[in-house]
Amino acid sequence: MSRTLTVIAHVDDPSMGILESSAQSADWRIHVVRPFRGETLPEPGNLEALTVLGGPQSAYDTARNPYLKTEINYLADAHRRAVPTLAICLGSQLLAEALGGRAMPGESGLECGFIDVTSSVAELPLQGRYFSFHSDTALPPAHAELLAESSCYLQSWRIGGSLAVQFHPELDTAGIEALLAIEGDKLAQFSVDVGAIRNEIATALTSPSPGELLLDAWFAALPGVGTERLLDSSL
Repeated sequence: MSRTLTVIAHVDDPSMGILESSAQSADWRIHVVRPFRGETLPEPGNLEALTVLGGPQSAYDTARNPYLKTEINYLADAHRRAVPTLAICLGSQLLAEALGGRAMPGESGLECGFIDVTSSVAELPLQGRYFSFHSDTALPPAHAELLAESSCYLQSWRIGGSLAVQFHPELDTAGIEALLAIEGDKLAQFSVDVGAIRNEIATALTSPSPGELLLDAWFAALPGVGTERLLDSSL
């Protein structure tokens, strides 16, 4: 019987092709909730697993986007209940706010394109070349386990069953192309070589891509499926 992954989205039509594929392979269905549209989040006690996606908002801008404060409180509650959580990009910054860290503008500015992520964590396939698009970052809580980094920013950390990644393992070719199209003005402002990014997509996303390997491992490690080291429920 399929289980349900609740996905919090920050745009109307979120791109998550690799996440959808990994979920389907692992026999999980996806239920998308858009709090910014006033959609109601499920009761935290009813969650089987949770993913929080990226978006154009800033996690620290709760005055302009008050629903983000609701999400921050929701993430804190889900973590207390040991709900397995994967927080991506903006989601990772919201998770930091929820667990005692802080989101902020990144000192290194926009990190966009395919980046090399390095990690010494053996049981979790974080190391690889991933697509990234962000200028905000987060200072994790002091008790977080730091897992991976790029040349510019911290890229992954975890506390118990809550895993944060700054890059985008969920985006397939269509998702990357959509993001590049939507963010054209920002890319031009920062003189990003969009052609170079497009030229690398086919190689970087050759199956099994780093994103596929990571998300497949995350689903496989969910309680009741396989090893639970990744999702250690200790707080």
